[in-house]
Amino acid sequence: LRSMTDKYRLHLSVADLLFVITLPFWSVDAVISWYFGNALCKVVHIIYTVNLYSSVLILAFISLDRYLAIVHATNSQRPRKLLAERIIYVGVWLPAVLLTVPDMIFATTRDGVCQRFYPHDDWLISFRFQHILVGLVLPGLIILTCYCIIISKLSQSKGHQKRKALKTTVILILAFFACWLPYYIGISIETFILLGIIKNGCNFEAVVNKWISITEALAFFHCCLNP
Repeated sequence: LRSMTDKYRLHLSVADLLFVITLPFWSVDAVISWYFGNALCKVVHIIYTVNLYSSVLILAFISLDRYLAIVHATNSQRPRKLLAERIIYVGVWLPAVLLTVPDMIFATTRDGVCQRFYPHDDWLISFRFQHILVGLVLPGLIILTCYCIIISKLSQSKGHQKRKALKTTVILILAFFACWLPYYIGISIETFILLGIIKNGCNFEAVVNKWISITEALAFFHCCLNP
């Protein structure tokens, strides 16, 4: 692979391929019902979760790489190489795999439905907070911080290429949050309903569930916008 960017693209391609593998199963499930059995239910959920976390964490690593390449251009080669070749496995793939434990334990089929069935709402609330923290807050903070510093650095520079890089950076930030924020707003509201912080009206929960389904599809559209 010729550059650090190529290495990250390879990791992103693997993450996106994992998502594509699950699409036929979700499509059949949405149109008819789940009839692939309990074992495949767990496997598909595990693959889905690995993709979910790995894709956003890789984007955070790309923002760190861009930060080092632009802000610390003169002495960034060694830490960039370390990030792309070693730390990415500990910082992306290891947590993505470890976070599939709930799928291994709770993903199952009931009455033609394949999903995680938790023994109590407290379990769901705990995993929701973990999902929001690892899926949005941590990578979002890294991406926002790195790209804001990059924007500050580029805004002090002149030239067409610098302005183009500045526009690209802003677009990457907006694309990430435009795709993922609506979905995480939905699951945050659902979590607050479970906690009793938001009162659940007659049709409110159904609206929230519909919102989550729609925005989840939007979130995974981000795969098409990956750098």
